[in-house]
Amino acid sequence: MVGWKLLVVQPLSEQGRPQGDPLLAIDNIGAGVGVKVLITNDGRGAREMVGDNTSPVRWSVIGLLDEV
Repeated sequence: MVGWKLLVVQPLSEQGRPQGDPLLAIDNIGAGVGVKVLITNDGRGAREMVGDNTSPVRWSVIGLLDEV
């Protein structure tokens, strides 16, 4: 995981309220504090990104959400 930015992300309900426990996700697109992001739990894809098939990484940021 050397060189990867890690974010603590909080899943939100459809109404925008916190839902569930915070998660740890890798980020290679540059999200900042307070930015809403789209995440995926595709562990296989995340392990491919970090280049380690034995890595415990599961969550990754795949998009930044625009505000309406």
